[in-house]
This record gives sequence, C-alpha cells and structure tokens, in this order.
Amino acid sequence: VSSNEIAQPNYRFVCDVKDNAGTTYARLKCDKLPITSQGFFDVAKVVETLIAPSKPSLTQTAFSNHSGYYSGYRLDFFDEYGNTPVVQTGTVTTVSGRVAFAGNLEQLEFQSFNAATRFPSGTLSGSLALTTPTRFVWHSNTEARWLAQGKGSTTANFDKALIRYYTAGGALTREYTVNNAQPAVQQVVRFGAGPSNIRALTSGQASDGFSGEYLFPSAEGEYYTIAFGDSAWNDFNQRCDADGADPAESSFCLEERFNELYEDNYDNFGQEYTYTKGLCERFNSITVHFQNKWGGVDSYVFTLKNRKRANITRQTFGYNSDVYATTTYDKVWSGEFDYVYALNSDWLTD
Repeated sequence: VSSNEIAQPNYRFVCDVKDNAGTTYARLKCDKLPITSQGFFDVAKVVETLIAPSKPSLTQTAFSNHSGYYSGYRLDFFDEYGNTPVVQTGTVTTVSGRVAFAGNLEQLEFQSFNAATRFPSGTLSGSLALTTPTRFVWHSNTEARWLAQGKGSTTANFDKALIRYYTAGGALTREYTVNNAQPAVQQVVRFGAGPSNIRALTSGQASDGFSGEYLFPSAEGEYYTIAFGDSAWNDFNQRCDADGADPAESSFCLEERFNELYEDNYDNFGQEYTYTKGLCERFNSITVHFQNKWGGVDSYVFTLKNRKRANITRQTFGYNSDVYATTTYDKVWSGEFDYVYALNSDWLTD
C-alpha cells in the first residue's frame, strides 16, 4: 500500500481485516519501507481464523454450500500519524469482494493459482474445480468423495452438474444433469462426487427421472464423469425415445445429442472429472512417486497394505485487545497439515 501522508510525523500504515458484514477481526499496523516508502501487510494468518471447517456428511448427494471451508473478507486501510499518533479514520481505502478457502478435499498443492479459472465469472470454458487431479480411481461402491467448486461474480455459474456413465470400452450408457440450488455470488459449492454419493441420487434429483444407481458403472474399468455447467445449457436430458423407452437402448442417440449439446454450449462447460472403477484388490491402491538414483521421477501403484493419516499441528496465541479490538484470546495463528502414508509390503527391500 502507499499513501500521500508518509511525510507526517510518526507515520504508519493501518489495515483493518473484516468479514463481509463489517465486523473487525484484527487491526494491523506497518511502518513505511525505507526504500519504496510503501507498506506491506500479510493478512493470511488473520483471514485463516475466519475459516472453521466441519466435516461433510458422507451421505450428501448433489450440491451443498461448502460453508465453513471459505469466508469472504474485506480490508480497510487508514493512515496513522501525529506527535501523538492517531488513526485517521476520515479517509479510508477499502478492498472488498475477497474470498479465502480451505482446500483440503483431495486437493494437492497448487503450483500456480488463477482466480479466473478457479472462481470464474464469465465463460466456463477452461474453468477448474478447487483440486489439481482430474482423474480418480475408486474400488468400492461405498466410497464417498467430493468436488469443491468456486463461483465468481456471475450468479448463473455452476447451476448444473452433467453426469455421464460409460462402459469400460468407452460407450456412453447414460447422461443426466443435477441442479444446483446454491446460486449465491462468490461462494464455494460442494458436490457429492464419490460412487456412494452418485448412487444415492434420487429420481427427483436426476433430470432423466432415474435414480443415480440406475445403470451405474460398477464393473472394473467402467467409469463416470462429472462436469459443471451453468443455466445457459439447453435442456437436452429428455429420453431419446418418444415413447419413453429405456435410454440404455439408445446409446447412439445419447452420443449424438451430447455432441450437439457440446457444440451448442461449448463455453458453458467446465473441466470434466473422471471416476474409474479400479481393479478388485485386497487393499486400496496408492500411486507412489519418488526420485530415482539417476535424478528422474519414477511412479508405481502400490497395491498392498497401506494406511493414510493426517498430521495436524496448531499453535494458539493470545493478542493485545487494544490493537486487535477484541477480548478473545483463542485465535489459531499457526497451523500445519500434511498426510503421511505407511506402506507395508512382503518385500524386505521395500
């Protein structure tokens, strides 16, 4: 930040961190930098305290507000100066419309982050969910998973999810949409994307009038895909047969109608995510990546006994109520979260 008042005695920059309702959570102060005469605020640790995740329901179907995992916030900037320093509240610069989110649902670390693709406001072409993988493998119909999707400033974004079922050979057997009832601006929505969540969809939730379990791809190698779209989609999900025959008998018709849909609505599609039924194994498989002795990166699928756990470290500090305008002393200012995998095999050299 910069100011025209930096020549004033005892000058400091002031930043109030607030939620969208205007409640102040912290007041930060910063001296001007000696070379650029600007101020710098790292508000991340304060904003993190606005996020209070709660575990999602394993039985969730369709869309749900991803509440607790994200928070809107705004920043108010002031000057402080004078022989007896006083915060000059008459002139304020406000930065609003910001959102912070906790990305801990199957999310890997972002190598780069682009708000236009993660929280799109215009065309959905090229938009991405808040996760880095686009392909997933599952082994049991009882597995629950989720996709979290950011929404920008256009309320029409992500009003539907397009779900398609395929055989192992890639033949389309069913396609339908599920409506999103969470149209608020700048939020994160959560979609039940695991096999148990999809199978639990009711006939009233699926646009073709069948439950999610109907024709569900449960054999090895079969798969389903999920893509988010907006209300500009054409309604293409009626049965191909005028007499309401089983849509499985009209796979060619489904394929043709999808191709037509895609051509007509290209900009209304986001990234497609694929969920494939994996090989039947005694244990859930896990992909391991490692650096070999030549410096290259190798990968293989570990199929024996393995266990995944999360290590969470938090540090809680109190703070001065005069500076932060509150008498609550239990904010979490530091946290670390990492997964640890224990792999047990019958090879002594592993």
